[in-house]
Amino acid sequence: MIDCDPGNGIPGANIDDGLALALAIAAPQIALEMITTVAGNTPVDVGYAVARDLITQLDIPVAVYRGASRALLEDPQPWREKLD
Repeated sequence: MIDCDPGNGIPGANIDDGLALALAIAAPQIALEMITTVAGNTPVDVGYAVARDLITQLDIPVAVYRGASRALLEDPQPWREKLD
């Protein structure tokens, strides 16, 4: 399972999580069974769409679930404005 906020293909977003997903998918010693997305460098809906698109394009049987849209304790407003 990988929990991430992928932004590959989104202008201005980091690609680190997308790269982690690609490496995990390509590694024969890793059995990736699930991807969950959370709000981070990209909003949760964007990260979910990016992850679903990657899995769909690769046509692999990996479940993708949308997770939390914000941190449980931290107010996202100050840093979300900067990222957006």
